[in-house]
This record gives sequence, structure tokens and C-alpha cells, in this order.
Amino acid sequence: KNTFGTYISPELIDQMYDNKEEPQLGGTEGYHTAFFTDIQSFSGFSEKLSPSELVELLNDYLTEMTDILLDNKGTLDKYIGDAIVAFYGAPAPVDDHEYWACLTAVKMQDRLAELREKWQGEGDRWPEIVHHMQNRIGINTGPMVTGNMGSAMRMNYTMMGDTVNLAARLEASAKQYGIYIQVAEESYKACKDKFIWRDLDFVIVMGKTEPAQVFELVAEIGNIPAGYDKLLPAYDEALKLYRNQEWAKAIDAFKASDELEDMFPGRKTNPSRIYIPRCEHYKDNSPGEDWDGSWALTSK
Repeated sequence: KNTFGTYISPELIDQMYDNKEEPQLGGTEGYHTAFFTDIQSFSGFSEKLSPSELVELLNDYLTEMTDILLDNKGTLDKYIGDAIVAFYGAPAPVDDHEYWACLTAVKMQDRLAELREKWQGEGDRWPEIVHHMQNRIGINTGPMVTGNMGSAMRMNYTMMGDTVNLAARLEASAKQYGIYIQVAEESYKACKDKFIWRDLDFVIVMGKTEPAQVFELVAEIGNIPAGYDKLLPAYDEALKLYRNQEWAKAIDAFKASDELEDMFPGRKTNPSRIYIPRCEHYKDNSPGEDWDGSWALTSK
């Protein structure tokens, strides 16, 4: 119990204890869900805050986010500065681990909105950058190795594998789309009926040759954000034109859906907007009849 008490929930520890499930030293292969999140433009915070203020803010944020993670069956892997690395399904088995990861992401966004309100309510206590804090999340499900890894002096219960690498890339590349939760196809398929989604793209991440289908996780079913009832159908129609290589029509359609996007403070772009220059590029440089709809990301 002491071994895992700091990074999984008491409920999962009790389950392991009752079932006499002892995690093995070394790596164990399994099918799990990887979860990465960090704060948008965090380097800007260190320029505006004193070291002690930065530590206070970060501890407040990490405590709130980690509580949500542990309350929703997640395993805390590590903190890397402002980033949280986690996974679902090990060391204790978790049914529907894809769902729990996605639910965690939505609840983290909701809690961060409450924190922004709290910080705004404290007036000049925090600079404006804190009032508009956003975080980004990447989620992917698949085969991975989990276990105690490191040296004889210091070990860490962690995860490794291509599934993990893609989740990290999705968290980072969410920035390019102006979104906050990016989810790969395997995770999406397992819980697509429980959330509201946006079909985002087929992407080839750096270092890979095969495209991955990715989605924006918008909200839980029944909790659609204002305006999204009009935005999502308009965007879907534009995306259909894009994939049919009807570039001129797609440009007009994405411009129309861009008008419906919520450009709140701190948001620099959105999925509708990023497709417009793409369509213009393909209009002059046809991808060919055998194009699979994929787009190669040029940065991690």
C-alpha cells in the first residue's frame, strides 16, 4: 500500500490489496491509456511571477489537477515542471480506462475554468496571464509497457512505448489547432457515445509514416458549449468538402465555420482557421487521387 499510495487512488490500492495483485518489478505489457497535460505558454508565467509566486501557483494547480486524476482511476506517472504524465489501467486493472481518461480531461478543463474565476476574483494578486491560464491534454490508447524502471538507487513506476509517444505528441500538437483536448482514434472509439467530439484530422506525426486519426474532445454528452450546436455541423460540412478535394467550396465553408468559433482570450487559432491555408495550398498543389486525407506535422 505504501508503495503506490502517492500515485494511485485509495480505491485502486484497496482493489489491488484485496485481489492480492502485486505489481511486478520490471516491465509488464498491457493495453492501457496514456495521458499528458501541461500549461499553455508556461514560460511566460515565470517571466511575470516571482519564484515563490510561481511555486504557489503551480502547487495550487497541480494539487487540483492531480486530485481529479486520482479520483477518476488514473495513475500519476510523474510531474515534469508544469506537465502531468499519467496513465490508466495499471498497476490495477481499470474497466473502460479510455472513458476515465477522457472524463478526467473534461473535469480538468472544468476545474481550471473555476480556478481562473478564483484568480480573477483575487484582483491584482495575479497578473493577467494567470487569469487566462489554459492547459492542453493529449490522450492515446494502445499497447505499452508499464512497470518499475530506473536504477537500483531510484526507480519510478512509469510507462513506455509508441502509444505513449503519440499521446505526448497529441498534447503538444493541440496547440497547432487551437484546441485543448486532443484524442487519438483508439481512445475515441471506446467512448465516442459518452462525449461530444469534433473530427479533427488525419495526422502523420514526426518520426512516423502512418497517419493517425485524431479528434477534439469537446464536452460530456448533454453539456454542449454555447454555440457548438451550430459550429460543429458547419465545420463537419467544411471538412467533408476538404476530404473530397473541393478546395474552393471548402475554403468558403471553413471561413463560415470560423465565424462561429469561440475565440476567447488567449486563443490564437481554431480548427476551422487552420484548414483555410491548407485548402489554398492544395488548390494550387493537388495531393492526387490516391490522397488519404492526411497532413504531416512539421513540429513535435
